[in-house]
Amino acid sequence: MVQRLSKLLLGLTVATSLGAGVGGAAPSATAQELPNDIQVRLAGSPSIGQRMTTDAVTVWAKKIGLPSVRVNAGVDPDEYELTASRAESPRKLRVSVSSKGSSAGIEPLLRGQADLWMASNPVQASDLDAMRRRGIPNVPTLAQFQAPGIENVVGLDGLAIVTNPHNPVKRLAISQIKDMFQGRITNWSQVGGPNLPIKLYAMEAGAGYADVFCSAVIGNPDVAKCMAGLARLAAPLFTYPDDLSDQIADEPASLSFVAFQDKRNARPIEIGTACNTALDPDSFLIKTNEYPLTRRLYIYANPNQPLTAAARAYLDFLLSGQGQNAITMTGFATLSPSLSSETYSAARLDAVRDAQDGGHTRVRPPEARNFQEAIGGGDRLSVTLRFQSGTSELDSRAEADLGRLAATMALPANADKQVVLIGFSSAGGDYTGNRDLSRDRAGSVRERLASKYGIKDAISLGVGPAGAVACNLDPNYAQLNQRVEVWLRKRPGA
Repeated sequence: MVQRLSKLLLGLTVATSLGAGVGGAAPSATAQELPNDIQVRLAGSPSIGQRMTTDAVTVWAKKIGLPSVRVNAGVDPDEYELTASRAESPRKLRVSVSSKGSSAGIEPLLRGQADLWMASNPVQASDLDAMRRRGIPNVPTLAQFQAPGIENVVGLDGLAIVTNPHNPVKRLAISQIKDMFQGRITNWSQVGGPNLPIKLYAMEAGAGYADVFCSAVIGNPDVAKCMAGLARLAAPLFTYPDDLSDQIADEPASLSFVAFQDKRNARPIEIGTACNTALDPDSFLIKTNEYPLTRRLYIYANPNQPLTAAARAYLDFLLSGQGQNAITMTGFATLSPSLSSETYSAARLDAVRDAQDGGHTRVRPPEARNFQEAIGGGDRLSVTLRFQSGTSELDSRAEADLGRLAATMALPANADKQVVLIGFSSAGGDYTGNRDLSRDRAGSVRERLASKYGIKDAISLGVGPAGAVACNLDPNYAQLNQRVEVWLRKRPGA
């Protein structure tokens, strides 16, 4: 723990000096604004509660003048408490954490037993219906929970499916991965590889990102039942991700799943789609939410109850640049904007006429040409704005991302850059209607940037289904094509 924390603080110092303020628009409360008795109660997702919270609270505590944090285990293994104090100060910190699962966090929030709900999935109407059936009065509506400031995306999680570096199999569909882990595919020769029995490995459920794997690959968010249903593993469950990744790198017939940042010398498998395309677990694609095994990590406030000063301060810290840097060191991808690689623009231009729907949609020349002209000489920013279903209203992450975009554009390095907003749509339905909706959405973002953040020279356009980033033949991913991308290019005359 001490060694990991030292690495965290070193990385935080470097990252903050390079990009302070880039990661978050939310202001953090100052230490002087907090009471002496600082208490925060968290309930919900193990991914957040077990993987993120200890290190994030440790950095936050140092920020407010309490550099030494103690971890106090509870009687229940899913519960613990973080405490901090200092002899010469009257201030005390206590953060209680109950990480029994995302679905187990909403009831304590609504009953006033938790200040913040940690969730690995967005709130659903079914979650609220379940609370009404349990007799909780005045359960908020779904719209209330989805409001900015109530629904907060604090980080991103990316999962890599990994194998031995010398395995000739480069690509697998999610359905194939599921069949391999459930024992329906047992030999690499069944997926175009060598005649070797597949050797499956996994981490312990609490430490190995099994909740991501079970939800996104197996299709069963009940981690215990999901893991119990896996084919027989080649070895006992691993405790440490480095040990697992090293085993995968050494074993020719291996297959496992690890967090993207823990792959070490194991080789990630490309995730194939129904459109005969594939995606690598690339950090940029995780930030844009376009890699299939990516998910958002949420913290919800109670719409019916104002946050305490301490809970607000902790949430603001997580959304700040310093908090996002701390989250990076805990293994998650952050919301801090970053630029695409040097080869990204060329690859997108090559695919501009592909609507990724099996060739059914022909991208019209005006949209293809407009897209080519708009991104020529530019770079894509990871900020990708998405909308509430069926509307032109930005979702909660997009609202916060506009603030991050404004902070990024205020940096001296971007003084000569112009924002280009490009709206896209899925390929289903009427072509003209899709294109017009993509124009309207990009235009509404441009107006919001001008009115709220003073960025008045951004340009916007809509290109409908051109340059799709996800397979429209798969309804689980087609929605990713309904977005507004942010590109940066030299301002004319600069």
